[in-house]
Amino acid sequence: MPEADGPSTVRQVSPGMAFFTDFVVTGAVRGADATSTPAEVTGLLGDAFAESRTGPGQLLRCYDLVEVAWEQEGDGWRGLYITVQAHRVKPPLSVDDLSTALQRIGFPLVEVAPDGVGCRRFVRADSRVGVLVDEESGQVLAMTAPAWFAPGPRGEPTPWSREAGRDRVRHLVGLGAAERGAWARRRQPGEVDEAARWWWFLWVACRQLLPDEGERRFGHDRSVWEVLGLWLLGMCEGAGVLDRTDAVCEIVRYGLLEPDTAVRTCLDAIPVSRADVATREATPYARENLMAVNASRAAKRLSLAAGELLPRVQDPALRAEVGAWLELRTRLM
Repeated sequence: MPEADGPSTVRQVSPGMAFFTDFVVTGAVRGADATSTPAEVTGLLGDAFAESRTGPGQLLRCYDLVEVAWEQEGDGWRGLYITVQAHRVKPPLSVDDLSTALQRIGFPLVEVAPDGVGCRRFVRADSRVGVLVDEESGQVLAMTAPAWFAPGPRGEPTPWSREAGRDRVRHLVGLGAAERGAWARRRQPGEVDEAARWWWFLWVACRQLLPDEGERRFGHDRSVWEVLGLWLLGMCEGAGVLDRTDAVCEIVRYGLLEPDTAVRTCLDAIPVSRADVATREATPYARENLMAVNASRAAKRLSLAAGELLPRVQDPALRAEVGAWLELRTRLM
């Protein structure tokens, strides 16, 4: 990535094909991504932006084609997404041209289920970039990281109703471990892809029914739902719906473990040491480096997830290790 200019420098965003393919591959614009702070984005992209408050505690910054959004978290800002508004480009960007260019450099897009309202959806799973395309014209409308849709079972409609999912997880939450296993052996679909979709469907139903922590005082036993949630995430991981990074991030997001245990789980899941992790300045985004790049991406996601829990962590060794990883954040892929 190029060196950042001073904060008052205007950095022009080129709409050439290389700009779009670079965003799909990296999930970043000249080093600025969805985890960057407002100050970091200014350092990387300059101060030629329009800024607006889109709601209570929300901030949106626009650099011509590029939009970056944050929400307030304590005294700072937590990144929500970075979007390239490709529909503003003249002439329009064709998804066929984009796909061909990405295929040529070894980073193909995967199409997922259409949204049902006239758009096709594509994703590059490792960079977590989603591409939205007009169904009729084939024009690329927008690219966003992290994507709100995913490849595979997570991005496909299910044949089961929401009510059926709720009924099943309400039944499961009352079962012991052995009974749940027996239930799964009887009910799990035999075909691999359908089984993966089924486990994801059950986890989504479960997380929608998780009581808030404060609801314990109203008689809800959150602990039994936490146990069920952990079991379902394990089944999703085993079925290939989630990798280890995704599963652990879901554990943290939905509060299924107490903070010290959750942070330890995050650290244990990081697939590379701090000494060996790939960094932006040392490792090109290239096909031959994809395993190292993805390990660095996993380290970044997991350390950020752990960082959200730091105010509640008691163990000083855990706090120190997470802090060391967070110092590397801007250098990770």
